[in-house]
Amino acid sequence: MTSNDRWRIRRRLIFGAVGFGALMITAGGAGLFAALFTDALIYGGVTIITGAISAYAGFATYDDVKYNGSGENPDG
Repeated sequence: MTSNDRWRIRRRLIFGAVGFGALMITAGGAGLFAALFTDALIYGGVTIITGAISAYAGFATYDDVKYNGSGENPDG
């Protein structure tokens, strides 16, 4: 499995999680469940999006260090 394949899979998972979180926020904001679960939907959606983006950034850093860890400054 090449590096591009790993990142392609990760991007699909991240976009799926962010999309699902956005749907949860939208459903909670629209009040589709008559104020029963709206706060939980919004809180859950924000949590999923935050976790997904944090994991993506964290694993990107880990992957860069592990496979490109020459000790050089990545910014040039």
